[in-house]
Amino acid sequence: MSPFFNWGVFAPKDQTGVGRMADDMISVLGVGWRFIAESTHMKSAPAEVPREVVVRRSDSKDRCETLLEHTGGLEGLFFFERLDWNFDFFRVCKRHGVRTVCIPMWEWFAYGPRHRPLWQELVDFFVCPNAMCERVLRGFGIQNLIQLPWCLDLEQFPERQVTGPARLFIHNAGLVDGQDRKGTRETIRAFMRTTRDDIRLIVRLQRATELPPVDDRVEIRVQNLKAPADLYREGDVAIQPSKMEGIGFMVLEPFACGLPTLTLDYPPMNELVTDAAMLIHKLPFKRRAVPTVWVPHAHLRLPSIRDLARRIEWCASNDLSLISKTNRQRALGIFNRTTLCKDWTEALTRVVS
Repeated sequence: MSPFFNWGVFAPKDQTGVGRMADDMISVLGVGWRFIAESTHMKSAPAEVPREVVVRRSDSKDRCETLLEHTGGLEGLFFFERLDWNFDFFRVCKRHGVRTVCIPMWEWFAYGPRHRPLWQELVDFFVCPNAMCERVLRGFGIQNLIQLPWCLDLEQFPERQVTGPARLFIHNAGLVDGQDRKGTRETIRAFMRTTRDDIRLIVRLQRATELPPVDDRVEIRVQNLKAPADLYREGDVAIQPSKMEGIGFMVLEPFACGLPTLTLDYPPMNELVTDAAMLIHKLPFKRRAVPTVWVPHAHLRLPSIRDLARRIEWCASNDLSLISKTNRQRALGIFNRTTLCKDWTEALTRVVS
């Protein structure tokens, strides 16, 4: 039985980043309970098995007590980014000795005077999924934390071995927000600067949005695929010039499959993609980000469209076999299920002891 079988994960059950992070924790670490929060961006799926429980923001303290009693002795609770899923649920957990562990996303982490007392009251420990996140939290003076590799479920993704120069490029945009954080418009504009007529680009969106003009080399697909793995069954190179990422699934996943991945030379993206040929130059200066109002450190770094176009041309002219092979080999080491379980168990055993 998994050491985390009597732990729970609190997150929406959907195809957003935190929903998929919950999926990974259940699959890789064997977390036994899923507390389904209300999704911010789409409708959460319902509870479908006995160890899934819906927790709404409006649920009372008495309701939270009943939910916790239903678990028969919950030992720990993982959650993501923020505390406002339901404050009473966290308070009930703390009162009953349930260990609370937050996996924060650096760009959304609010730790001002109004937020700090709540974090100190309700959270025992932080697990940072990358070095960028750890730097931000340590900058606030937080010491009860550790950095661990994200428990990506590598078995869910097809192994890809790209050989020769690239002909088909892919870009996965997900839901394009007002800041175009994934760099979808920059991807299209850069591709349209290339002059080759033997390369193509597929842009995948979960919802239609206004995009720059394209020619017949570019295909726009608006659809929700059944599984994230389906995003990577075709294509020679993934173009993901994210301007700001918390965990960066759209970079982690193609890299883990073995796809050469073009991304911004900025953390946390360049913590994983380290090949200089695949790192896009950033424009000078930080840009304000939407959460800056309550998260002053949140910022964007914009990719150079000119440099991205040059790197697309480079990928179309050079053999990518070694980059592809190296990506998959590194992923097999970083996201080895046995190693991940060992590292997470050892780190969190110290928290619950």
